Amino acid sequence: MKTAARDRRRDEIMDIAVEIFSEKGYRDASMLDVARRASASKETLYAWFGDKQGLLKALIERNAQAVRAVLTPHLDGDVPPERLLFEFGRALLALLLGESAVTINRAAISEAKSDPALAQMLTRAGRQSVLPVFIRLLEMHRKRGALRMEDASQAAEDFLGLLLGDMQVRRLLGLIAPPRKAQIEARAARAARAFMRLYKA
Repeated sequence: MKTAARDRRRDEIMDIAVEIFSEKGYRDASMLDVARRASASKETLYAWFGDKQGLLKALIERNAQAVRAVLTPHLDGDVPPERLLFEFGRALLALLLGESAVTINRAAISEAKSDPALAQMLTRAGRQSVLPVFIRLLEMHRKRGALRMEDASQAAEDFLGLLLGDMQVRRLLGLIAPPRKAQIEARAARAARAFMRLYKA
């Protein structure tokens, strides 16, 4: 199978895994469930993902890569910090409040006591692979004189607070539906403006 076709097929299988994890919960879902619905062999799934935890890790990494792809071009660019904040915020909100991330986070929470490795994997492959890039960009803008801050890590946490509030918790609890694109963009823009009021040089 050619690389492009293989990647498409791998994405299809991961999309199906999200559906099944969402329907059955992580604990009750099986690789056989995924294989059957995807019309794939179990051998293919185990070759590509290892096991169910490996499949979940692949989902986490795919989500994180989507957000990093928004941040990485800014490392060599000269875009104003408010634009960076808006684009990052928009991508992060769309991800964290979307079905894939909600399913993954629910899995990690439900298994936190019996299998803490899932939560640790979510942190490493998700947050810890994205947040350092964002912090690096904030520090870059501080050095350029566009932002004023003592601690870029704390500033990054402040932005996440402004951006997310309690929306992620309410989404995980099923209290709110996935926001529409216009709602995401409006919230990301508000968070960017609020952050700039706090940290603009």
